[in-house]
Amino acid sequence: MALATVKDIEALPAVLTLKIVQDVLGISRTKAYELAHTEGFPVVKFGRALRVPKAAFVRWLEAQLGEQECEYVKISARAKVIEAR
Repeated sequence: MALATVKDIEALPAVLTLKIVQDVLGISRTKAYELAHTEGFPVVKFGRALRVPKAAFVRWLEAQLGEQECEYVKISARAKVIEAR
């Protein structure tokens, strides 16, 4: 699944491969595997296969965005209010 084809998080399967995580985040294969071995990243191991539950991935991503996302939403909301005037 290429990054360009990911239009909605709902379109992703319930359990993601690291290739899908790589495409969604726009990172290299090496970085995806480094991320999978990072403490706090929601990876599940099935034998040698690494999988990421979509719901846990979304929560992890939102936590990473944290203040950046909150600040963006506040700025966007203010811009819309100013445009409406």
